[in-house]
Amino acid sequence: MMNRILRKIKKIWYGYTGNEDAFLDIKIQQFREQGGKCGKNFKFYCDIPGEPFLVEIGDDVTIAYDTALLTHDNSVIKCDIDATDYFGKIKIGNSCFIGAKSIILPGIELGDLTLVGAGSVVTKSFPEGNVVIAGNPAHVICTVDEFRNKKRDICVNLDNGDLRSRKREYILSLPEEKFEKK
Repeated sequence: MMNRILRKIKKIWYGYTGNEDAFLDIKIQQFREQGGKCGKNFKFYCDIPGEPFLVEIGDDVTIAYDTALLTHDNSVIKCDIDATDYFGKIKIGNSCFIGAKSIILPGIELGDLTLVGAGSVVTKSFPEGNVVIAGNPAHVICTVDEFRNKKRDICVNLDNGDLRSRKREYILSLPEEKFEKK
């Protein structure tokens, strides 16, 4: 219910101001007010987890849309008559990126500079960091340096000048070799 209300507020706010960052700031403030810990330059596009007080996020982290940070599991209610839930803290290090529609399970720790591929299910911790993980269950794909070298020729920087404001025009003007091909 709360997430639906937040989406409506976001749509209205963005429609009037064109400023999505202001809405993200409100969501981060709400996350902190509910006990969540996060560092500077945090980009939080997903819903606030059920127990934000069990989540700690470092500096320069981006969590993409539709990602689930699960801090509890209610399934034990079906197999243990004396229990309803179990809980686990989630700790995400500095300079991490969590791709869209990923799931981070209770008790997970991700070290600094961990990149999680879209749609991944993170079932174990990767505290060493400096890795790209992906899959279901998530596993190490490569190091961050290997990923950077692999993608270097197709990357662009939208923070140059006013490119963000004319993103569509800019992207459609790129030469064909700047687009990912599988």
